[in-house]
Amino acid sequence: MDNLLKTSLHQTHVDSKAKLVPFAGWEMPIQYASILSECKAVRNQSGIFDVSHMGRFYISGNDASLGLDKILSVNPFMIEEGQGKYNVICNQNGGIIDDAIVYKINNKKFLLIPNASNADKIYEWVSENTKNLDFNIDVVTKKTAMIALQGPTSRAILNNIFPDLPKIRRFRFIETKYNDKNVTIARTGYTGENGFEIILDNDISQNFWKILVKNGATECGLGARDVLRLEAALALHGNEITEIINPFEAQLSRFVELDRENYMINNTLNNIKSQELSKKLIGFEIQGRNIARSHNIIKDNNNNTIGEVTSGSYSPTLSKSIGLGYVSDKSLDINSEITIEIRSKNIPAKITKIPFYKRSK
Repeated sequence: MDNLLKTSLHQTHVDSKAKLVPFAGWEMPIQYASILSECKAVRNQSGIFDVSHMGRFYISGNDASLGLDKILSVNPFMIEEGQGKYNVICNQNGGIIDDAIVYKINNKKFLLIPNASNADKIYEWVSENTKNLDFNIDVVTKKTAMIALQGPTSRAILNNIFPDLPKIRRFRFIETKYNDKNVTIARTGYTGENGFEIILDNDISQNFWKILVKNGATECGLGARDVLRLEAALALHGNEITEIINPFEAQLSRFVELDRENYMINNTLNNIKSQELSKKLIGFEIQGRNIARSHNIIKDNNNNTIGEVTSGSYSPTLSKSIGLGYVSDKSLDINSEITIEIRSKNIPAKITKIPFYKRSK
């Protein structure tokens, strides 16, 4: 793993005896104690994740809003200052290159957070389509750290560190100071829990991580993060969303704002929206102890192949095996019975409502 990138928190993970694995070109912790215990910590108290591998692009210039209006599935002109918005970035065919969050600092400055595995591709796509504009991209991924603090006690933990922290609404952010260094705190996350994502300079990241642990946060790896996002039925690029899946198939239409003159993919997505979809995303739970995995075949009760699993796992929160997948049989609905082919055996399952887990308010 010598050629892998390392986040500024790498030594902290080594000291905590985390299991490190390659992920999107980075050496990242997949777990510390156990994935199940880390999931329970996030659901019941709070956990912290090193998500510094994700891209961080500061977009600036007189045409910052105009350039993003061409590319994002949401209208940057309509985003409020201090607000973040989830969106998808589509190719010319309407397929999803990546999903991202865009934060609006002001009309001439934004922060875009693409996924680690797609960061280079998004940089090239954005650069190519804003060539003739006053539009600058400053990549600060390697200069900063990003920590996700997730769980019902996350607010209390932050208040211990920032006693004067104002209330931050969901998908809002503030800029503050820690040890005289700039810190961005956004009320966002990828676990289905209340939580925050914090961006700070590399040189204070290890100290900040240790302070979070001291205040009661459990160190968590990417394994728990994947289980938690599945329980909340949050899409993962490469699984539920890819460049051959459009936002309507992925049930992400609420994040697509059409009929914008500048939006490059407007006509393409309008055409897709007007047609009948060839497949739909479903959630399912498996009867028994079997666990579905990506690419397992989904069948109807007549043993006909109707689709494919995109994600599957045992849910420690719900004590059952759950999964997501696409099916071509659009007549199937909640409680419809299906089978999942796991190790050459047809395992009974039923379609269930998603998200599987929803936090209490």
